[in-house]
Amino acid sequence: MSSITTSTRLKKQRSVRLSIEAWAELHNRSVLEGKSASELCDFLLTHYLGLGEPPVYQLPHGLVKRTRAIYIADQGWAAAKRLSRLQGRTLSAMLEQLVRGYVGLALGQPGG
Repeated sequence: MSSITTSTRLKKQRSVRLSIEAWAELHNRSVLEGKSASELCDFLLTHYLGLGEPPVYQLPHGLVKRTRAIYIADQGWAAAKRLSRLQGRTLSAMLEQLVRGYVGLALGQPGG
């Protein structure tokens, strides 16, 4: 796996499956904010993990997804994987929900 260093921690390349729509909007938002898509994903995961009882949404059906590479530190990735397992879904589904909410796309129905 590839890795990049930051001033505070090592981030590794991770593979996630996100909808084409969510990835495009995330990319647009990253350009507007002057950050990488990975930085935004890291921010979203960190925020979500910090919530007492994070909400879960049943994502819309029929999303066309592609595998994408993002860079996330081991600690945050491990915590997100543990939570996604507890919620009974993949980490990609969790991140899809977070990205969709952040960029204003339809989330689907509350409850997983």
